Amino acid sequence: MRWPDGVLSSGISCGIKPDGAHDLGVINFEEPIPWAGVFTLNAAAAAPVVWCREHLGAPVRAVVVNSGNANACTGAAGAAAVVATTAAAAAIASCDPHEVLVASTGPIGIPLPVGSIENALPAAMASPGPEVEAFAGAITTTDTVIKTSSHAAGAATVVGVAKGAAMIAPNMATMLAFLATDAAADAGLLHAALAPAVGRTFNRISIDACESTNDSVFLFATGSAGRAHPDDLAKAVEAVCADLAEQIVRDAEGAGKFVRIRITGAPTEESAAAAGRAVAASALWRAAVGGGDPNWGRVLSALGAADRSLDMSRISLWIGGVPLFIDGEPIGGSSDAAATMAADEIVVDCALGSGHGAAEVLSADLTEEYVRLNAEGTS
Repeated sequence: MRWPDGVLSSGISCGIKPDGAHDLGVINFEEPIPWAGVFTLNAAAAAPVVWCREHLGAPVRAVVVNSGNANACTGAAGAAAVVATTAAAAAIASCDPHEVLVASTGPIGIPLPVGSIENALPAAMASPGPEVEAFAGAITTTDTVIKTSSHAAGAATVVGVAKGAAMIAPNMATMLAFLATDAAADAGLLHAALAPAVGRTFNRISIDACESTNDSVFLFATGSAGRAHPDDLAKAVEAVCADLAEQIVRDAEGAGKFVRIRITGAPTEESAAAAGRAVAASALWRAAVGGGDPNWGRVLSALGAADRSLDMSRISLWIGGVPLFIDGEPIGGSSDAAATMAADEIVVDCALGSGHGAAEVLSADLTEEYVRLNAEGTS
């Protein structure tokens, strides 16, 4: 897959990952361009997130991304590492350090070996190319596959790259995503397209209900294809975000099953999303999914704990299309539902009977492999 015109990238090893895997990615733009970003709401936000927030609205010339170290909760040294990285990249790109954005992903609380990044940047920025794959591979951590997507926006294109496999929860779900378009748009129009798209996609996935310190989604516009209709741009951005979000959940760390939770009949769309998130966050329900047990009581329990005003006499629930609880009454069918839970993808439908709000939340099962991966050390 190729970036839109005006975007080049690269991915190399700078030595942060002990196995020598690629861990440094760079995106270059031919000239300073507008961008928008949405970032984690975590109070422990990483130093790169703080830097990027402070530079929202200013044109950007390059982006430097490292994997293998989050540079989060690293104090003054973490902030200094960001300054050093942007200065080093700016010197190579012949731009101002404030025109360089940074992002990091990996273990929290470990000092970032910024010297390794500084030493590798000349090679990383020497020969970038239009293909996304090298960059997409360099930003991964426990991902098993790279994640890319593309969608047309009228005569323009939106291309996206993401990483993420665990520490995934709304606001935003550990993930990084980089979207670029050749549509002409200012920062305001980009934000108007990106923020709602993130709300309906990356904010509606949950692998382990653990909010990250580094979550960042960027949208850049080179303008080389001319102005796209705002609706076309918004639809394309949301389509790319939705595709990347689903890829993240399907690559969930240690997971074996993909779960689609569909809530209807809620008072509002946001309350429907909150109900779906509550089910997705239930370790009991996710464990049942891992074991192929259609324990629908755990779904109802999660819903009731999230919204104590629910009228259970109005609620109906299906697993894999099999009705199990209709208008407040259990009706059997567990053996048929169990058969559907043997599949790699499971659909849970919950009708709340309280309005017209609807939302879909994507999640995964809880497995012994997930516990092992997260019990054996930082990843």
